[in-house]
Amino acid sequence: MKNLKAIKSAVVVLLLSFAGIAAADSENYGKWKRIDVAPGVYQTTDGNGVAREIAPSCSGGPVCTFDAAGAPNCRLGDKQFAFYYKPGKEKKLLVFFDGGGSCWDSNTCVTGQLTPLSAYVPELKDALSTQGLFDQNNPKNPYRDWSMVAIPYCTGDIHLGSNDQNYTDFTGAVTGTPFGTVTIHHRGFDNFLYVREWLMQRFGAEQAGKKHHGEKHNDDDNDDVKRLLVTGSSAGAYGAVFSYPHLKQAFPKADGYLMADAGNGVVSDALLQQALREPDARWGAAQNLVHAIPGMDGIFDLPPDRFAQGFYTALAGYYPQDRFSQYSTLFDVIQALFYNISLNQNDIAAWGNLTPQVYGAWSQQMVNNAFVTAANPNYRFYIAPGCNHTVLRFNDDFYNTQSGQTPSFLSWFKALTKDGEDGDYPANWSNSYCAGCAIPPTPQEVGACLQRSFSN
Repeated sequence: MKNLKAIKSAVVVLLLSFAGIAAADSENYGKWKRIDVAPGVYQTTDGNGVAREIAPSCSGGPVCTFDAAGAPNCRLGDKQFAFYYKPGKEKKLLVFFDGGGSCWDSNTCVTGQLTPLSAYVPELKDALSTQGLFDQNNPKNPYRDWSMVAIPYCTGDIHLGSNDQNYTDFTGAVTGTPFGTVTIHHRGFDNFLYVREWLMQRFGAEQAGKKHHGEKHNDDDNDDVKRLLVTGSSAGAYGAVFSYPHLKQAFPKADGYLMADAGNGVVSDALLQQALREPDARWGAAQNLVHAIPGMDGIFDLPPDRFAQGFYTALAGYYPQDRFSQYSTLFDVIQALFYNISLNQNDIAAWGNLTPQVYGAWSQQMVNNAFVTAANPNYRFYIAPGCNHTVLRFNDDFYNTQSGQTPSFLSWFKALTKDGEDGDYPANWSNSYCAGCAIPPTPQEVGACLQRSFSN
């Protein structure tokens, strides 16, 4: 882990210990609680069975406002990390990864100031919507009674990172000195590993781990997880996919399900090269791959048009009894916008100029990714009409989205975790491609989709 010695010299190494924390679940059913993580270096074990020292943190990256003339007023953000937990009624656990901006070079992390790099964890009232998946009062919500953990996003690395990286403040807007240095803490995966350890302690995963290593396990254990749903929106969709095998190793008894919301893997080669490919990967994510899964070690070296397909194919093959799925609108404006940024990372002025050619290329590759990946029998996609970004945190989309004559999104999402007849998959959990929706959105529609995304 890069830069760990510098961290260790400043803080005391702590051991995760959460004895007795599950006892109050019955008293707090349905109530969200924020769990703050004290700064420091912690010891845990990852999904490879490797002992790790992790440094949970938010990015500490720039937080900028702009005056009437457009001049930036910036400061370095808070590094405090926290997450949220809500106990449910049954032995069912939903892990949600939140979304936000990503960055991988000095322009996207510091100078551009246009990628919304999350630099802090907001208060509970701002961090969690009460709509869609998080609406506990709507009887139509199939997951309202599940225990839930929500992992905020504040590291710029789509939840994959375990590294501190220095970037250049070319203009001096952040540091006050042109060509000054800004350190971004790409610790999204460290944050996840902390939450994973916390969940293992709470849900008795130590016993589940013994079964995983050949020892007997009592099916009547009170706190074990029987069903595990891993999901996330936007950047969180990537976090869900990447972290899935680590959660499955922690809860091997659980029936496993994954749904990636609006993170469909259309990326540029430059992003893959700088953020993820060794030897100079800025996010330090290679150490976080689960090496036992065939094909996973070389995943970052795949060309961009095979990157997402490679992840899902590897997971679907390694966990043939589990179910994997993705959601997107056909013209998701935020995914297309970030694709455009990744193609033009050295031309900041071009970031907001989403041309029809780039928009169309993103949409075509997203659809191709979905259909190619659907060769895996335990994978399904849902492609909805329009240009909205994400579905899980909006009532209108979560409860009302239709895709031609195929099932509604809600019935499709509900079927993901349901059993079909004679052991088959439920009929509603089928590949869904919106009928008659290939006409690109108008500029007015794109504007409305953008406003919806940035107002949430």
